[in-house]
Order: sequence, then structure tokens, then C-alpha cells
Amino acid sequence: MKRLSAGLLVFLAVMMASFNGPALAQAFREPAKGSAERAAILDTLRPAVEAEMRGPVEFVVTIIRASPNWAFVQVEPQRPGGGLIDPEETGFAGESDMMDGLTVYGLMSFQSGRWNLIDHMVGPTDVGYAVWQQRYGVPPAILGLE
Repeated sequence: MKRLSAGLLVFLAVMMASFNGPALAQAFREPAKGSAERAAILDTLRPAVEAEMRGPVEFVVTIIRASPNWAFVQVEPQRPGGGLIDPEETGFAGESDMMDGLTVYGLMSFQSGRWNLIDHMVGPTDVGYAVWQQRYGVPPAILGLE
């Protein structure tokens, strides 16, 4: 009887994990266009990107995911009004042939009542942000790596 009980417990634990896994993996939201939260997340990333792009930028958002403690974005920077950014006129001059465009990936954490930039990268040729899961303890679902 004890073997049956132990086996039943293991079976139930596996079943609960399989049912709860996908639900837990989706524990993020996509802040709506025009929302204060979305603006705050993007404004946290903006100063670092503007420094690298050597001028003002606005973002075309490809991905934005947020949880209570983390935010992850994939954005395309452009000049205000939609102007293209010439990589040779940025901090990446001479390196753009080794980059995959100017796509920006950013990771923010929510601490002390505000969003804080943790890390970002511009134009990686692989999934460079995958290390953020282990390095910073960010949930894989936020990064789209579940």
C-alpha cells in the first residue's frame, strides 16, 4: 500500500507540474501602447541607446514583456519622426558589418518604485540575451526562452 501511495504522489506531482508549467511560464503581460508603464520601461532604456546612437531616438517595439519585477524589450531605434539611423554615424561606426542591424534588446528590473536598466545589447548576431536568465535570475518566459 505504501508503494502505491508513493507512486500515486509522484504521478500527481508530475501531472500538476505539466498542467501548471505552461500557466506559470506565461506570467507576464504586454503593457499597452500609450500606457504609463510602457513609457516608463522604454524611457529607462532610452538614455543608453541615445548615447550609442549619438542622438535622440524613438522606438518601434517588436516585443515588450513585463512582470511585477522584470521587463524585456526588443526594439528598433529610429530618429524622431521615423528617420533611419545610419550605423556609421553612431558609436558602432566601423563595426556595423559585424552586427545584425541596430535591433536593441533590453532588460529592466522594477526596484524602489521605478524601472532600472540592468543590461542591453545592440545588433547581436545570436541570442546574446539568453545568458541573462542565469546571470540575473530573470524568468525564461520574460525572455521568450521557456
